[in-house]
Amino acid sequence: MAKNKITHNYSTLGDAQLGDFGLHIADALSDNATFPSPPTSAAALTTQTNAYLSAVAASLHGTPSNTLDKNTKRTALINALDNIVTYVELTANNDPAKMLSAGFSLQSLSHTTKVPTGSSILSVRNTASGKLGLDLAVDKNGRAYLVEYTALPSGVAKLAVFTDPHAAELVGLTPGTNYSLRVEVMGSVNQTTDWSDAVQHMST
Repeated sequence: MAKNKITHNYSTLGDAQLGDFGLHIADALSDNATFPSPPTSAAALTTQTNAYLSAVAASLHGTPSNTLDKNTKRTALINALDNIVTYVELTANNDPAKMLSAGFSLQSLSHTTKVPTGSSILSVRNTASGKLGLDLAVDKNGRAYLVEYTALPSGVAKLAVFTDPHAAELVGLTPGTNYSLRVEVMGSVNQTTDWSDAVQHMST
């Protein structure tokens, strides 16, 4: 299963926007039974964020020391939010709904999830008695190749799994028996493709 992660883009927000976000997280964590013990409580985060917003206001027409105070409080608030993110991710145990309930946004998984398109059986050869070697079409997004083989005319379908499409070999076959063979591909998060067209070959 793909790992859900919370985005840290709040660190790029403007001063006032960061303050609004801090209050938003404090409100989301308040009385949130899923996250009973954050490293900074909802009340403490509200107090810290309001102190930061006061420093932001003072820095607008203040002295360099006011700006330094604002920057120090901004860094502290971001650190507090980072620690809360770590806590939320661990406590939520990869449940996106729970993470969202804490007020955060999730990173997109679209750039990490690569979907396989499928494979086919390019050739079959008798490598030894009771063994068939297969050459499978490569799927660049494939994590594993699942080969189903069935003794004809009415055998029970069996399954073999391979990670190298050029080193797939079925063993324990009955010599003199014709087999129906087909393949599907499994992706990085266990998604599977459709089965390929079946081919037939006799074990010797």
